[in-house]
Amino acid sequence: MSIRDLRKMGLLRPEQEWTESVPRSSVHSVFAAGWLILAITSCVLMVVGDGGTMTWFGVVGFAMALAGFVHLNIKSVRSDGGF
Repeated sequence: MSIRDLRKMGLLRPEQEWTESVPRSSVHSVFAAGWLILAITSCVLMVVGDGGTMTWFGVVGFAMALAGFVHLNIKSVRSDGGF
């Protein structure tokens, strides 16, 4: 997609507002790391559980991690504010 196409769709800022600095992420790295740790731990529990109770704890933990990670990213895109 060219710059001309982006201008036509109204997706670009005016050129006088362009800067050389790269925008930083508004996602708090502590929350992202927390969801990552929960997801990895849950995957380990699912493997080690071998179909038993620990597997279900892993499934629930992974679902929570997935939902939290998606929520964190959607919120950061909508408000530029992270969690």
